[in-house]
Amino acid sequence: MIKDTSKLGPALLWGGITFALYWLLFRNAGSFQVLAHTTLDACVVGTDYYNKATPELCAAQGGTFIDGVWWYVFAPIAMAFALSYTHGNFTSLFWDVVGLKAKK
Repeated sequence: MIKDTSKLGPALLWGGITFALYWLLFRNAGSFQVLAHTTLDACVVGTDYYNKATPELCAAQGGTFIDGVWWYVFAPIAMAFALSYTHGNFTSLFWDVVGLKAKK
C-alpha cells in the first residue's frame, strides 16, 4: 500500500500538526465566536450579541456594552490560513505516500 516511504515521516508530521490545529479550533470555538462578535462594538443581552449598539440602547435592554477591537478579525483569518497550509501539505504528502499521481 505504501509506495514512497521517504515521505511517510513528513506526512505524519503535517498530519499531526493539522490534527492539533483542528483540535485547537474546536476546543476554542466559543472564544473564536466571541472574537467574531466583538470585532465591532457589541451589546450582550443574555447569550445574544447585537452589533452597532450604543451604550445607552444596550443599558435600556439590560445588556452589557463591549467596545469592539478591530484586530480581533485576524484570529479566525490566521487560523484559516494555518489550517489551509498544513492540511494542503499533509494531503499532498499523503497521496505521494499512497502512490496516486495526477495524469499528465
